[in-house]
Amino acid sequence: MKRQNGALVALVAAVTVAAVVLGATIASRQVPQRQSAAYAAPLPAPTSTTTTPSKGTQTPKPPATTPSLQPSSAPAVPTDTPTLTGPTKITLAVAKLSTGRQPQIPYLDGRQVRGGAGSTVTIPGKDDVLQIARVNSSVLALTTNGNGSQVLRFDANGAASVANVNHLEAKADQSGVAYAALGADGPVEGGTIYADTGTSLTALKLTKRWNFKVLSFVGDKVYFESSDVLGSGASWSTYVWSPGEPEAKLVKALASMTKMSADGKAAATALLVSNTGSCSAVTTVETGQRVWKTCDYYLNDFSPSGATVFGVPSGDDGYCSSAEAALDAKTGKLLREWKGCLQSITPEDDEHLLMVATASGEGDNAKTAIIRCTISTGDCELATPVASNRLLLSA
Repeated sequence: MKRQNGALVALVAAVTVAAVVLGATIASRQVPQRQSAAYAAPLPAPTSTTTTPSKGTQTPKPPATTPSLQPSSAPAVPTDTPTLTGPTKITLAVAKLSTGRQPQIPYLDGRQVRGGAGSTVTIPGKDDVLQIARVNSSVLALTTNGNGSQVLRFDANGAASVANVNHLEAKADQSGVAYAALGADGPVEGGTIYADTGTSLTALKLTKRWNFKVLSFVGDKVYFESSDVLGSGASWSTYVWSPGEPEAKLVKALASMTKMSADGKAAATALLVSNTGSCSAVTTVETGQRVWKTCDYYLNDFSPSGATVFGVPSGDDGYCSSAEAALDAKTGKLLREWKGCLQSITPEDDEHLLMVATASGEGDNAKTAIIRCTISTGDCELATPVASNRLLLSA
């Protein structure tokens, strides 16, 4: 399967399920993108609630105040900044890097899920694997073929599946994964949000709005987005749901969120997304106050403590991202930028960033490796050997 970024395009109804899933998955850690979601089938026997959004006929009724994950005395963003040495901008030579330790988070090598707390698990079949995650004692894999997509869950009781899911978002401690699914028989309004602990499922069925996609799973809250119409001219909104609650709530302050920090205090939000570039901001979750903004990078992840935010050049669009940047989440100062052909990107801890980097070739002929780069020094090493195997980092 050729790995590539989708172009920045308007939402369209007539897209194949496989193409939509692939574009949404890769774009979530690379360039900004809006695409219609994959279609979905019901989950096998989840604990579920059903709700019809109550703001008119389109959206859930907004709460009286913006939902918050922390007390009012909590700081907006972390204040600790790493001490830096070496150059700010670094051009990677992947094939020349020395070998370090293996990734300490789950990752896919070929069809094997390795790393993290658990034994190696092989994903059966020939369907393309788009995302993986370990959740407690289970392994989840988002796969796709010409007939659609599905999440497969492997545990001691065997395999279970959820059809037509478009994206996975795992909690930082690997205790849960959230995802969205839509109608299996073509574009229909509504969808279902799932919270999966690896052994149990909780579901929220929604009857209004379109194109649901989970953005973050933080603490006991699932943040997701949806659009008011199917097709061009859609307006996007962010909602929050606590698994087990009967409805989701509109989060007005985070209208275009792309990622939330693991402590729930700060969010990356998109201010502008176009075919020629984008602007992003770091926003305080509790108050909705914009801390700073950048039109140089599209922000898409945080370090575990939230002190560092990551992003790709705002105009990137192609087979891979041309660079990955680490910025101070409090001030927006550029801490480090690694230049190369970079794909799946995940923080390993507060000091280290894991990236799937291309050593040579492209598409099906590419040779890649997972590399580990240190924020404070800029130094990088191989976390896996350079090879032609399919490599993915955990959702």
